[in-house]
Amino acid sequence: MKRSFSFFLTALLVIAPAGSTFAWGDDGHQTVGKIASLRIKPRTTQKIAQILKPGETLANIASWADTVKERMGKPDPDPDTNAFLQDIAHNEKNREWHYDDLPLDCKNYQTCTGFTPENDIVHMLNVCIRTLQGHADPDHPLSQRNALKLLVHFLGDIHQPLHVGCGFIDVQGPNGSITIVKDPALITQKHLPSDRGANQLIIDNDRKNLHSFWDFDLVTSLMLAKDKQTSDTLALFLNQTIKPKSNWSPQGAVSTWAAQWATDSLHLSRDQTYKSVNIIRQRTITVMTRDGKPVVRNGQPVTDIVYDITRASNYEVVNREIVAEQLAKAGFRLAKLLDAIYSSN
Repeated sequence: MKRSFSFFLTALLVIAPAGSTFAWGDDGHQTVGKIASLRIKPRTTQKIAQILKPGETLANIASWADTVKERMGKPDPDPDTNAFLQDIAHNEKNREWHYDDLPLDCKNYQTCTGFTPENDIVHMLNVCIRTLQGHADPDHPLSQRNALKLLVHFLGDIHQPLHVGCGFIDVQGPNGSITIVKDPALITQKHLPSDRGANQLIIDNDRKNLHSFWDFDLVTSLMLAKDKQTSDTLALFLNQTIKPKSNWSPQGAVSTWAAQWATDSLHLSRDQTYKSVNIIRQRTITVMTRDGKPVVRNGQPVTDIVYDITRASNYEVVNREIVAEQLAKAGFRLAKLLDAIYSSN
């Protein structure tokens, strides 16, 4: 499901630094990269050093994939980045590579028929994996360095629950209510629209959406709660204090790992992220740019529909602990994946 106005909608609804529109924000993505760098094997470290430029690390390349979203066709002094930006034919829709919109009651990624397009996060993670293994994808030609940058970022994205699980809105629910539908068959039957990974769900009667709350606010809340001022210190803390669980380790062929991780995040989104969310009203907004001006198309202001929601009073406290585990899990799995890729290279 496409998030056609997600950029503009986020620009309107998020009262926070620009980085907050990115999954986990810079702090979250850098935390994942740093944890992975603490866990990878020496051989993997050497292989990565051969690909990256001097001074580049898994942490400081982790947000690159977000920085290219709005710059297609524009020049860049870095040769690999410039090659990516100029290849509009293959990369124009790179904004859609960062997520999936799976109904919350899908059993798993593999059986969620009709909701897994060929340019979703799972498919693109596998493109990056194959590229780094030396098997270039003709539909997505990437340099080794760009593939590594994308892979590091997507590992973070796929562990943000709202980059996988998604609500679908029925404005004709029981007794005049507006409901979040979870059943994929009913969603397909009624042609229900998605909430764009909760980008259309507005919290606290404010102009902030639930997606951005997960991307940014919960990471900030976690850093404040643990008294960690930087992503480096947060990564060290999470790596030392959160012990990996047995189900963090992937099973089977590397080509199936991304789907496994998507299923994990889908279940978390169903059981946690949307658990206490209720829609109380629908309203129409004028879509605005970051500098507060209306977005105009064909001479008319662009409008969109959003939904005000309520949540449990302890939603932030409970879910910042979920975020802590997801960041630790993403770093652990990124290290596992990189070790697997470079063990045979």
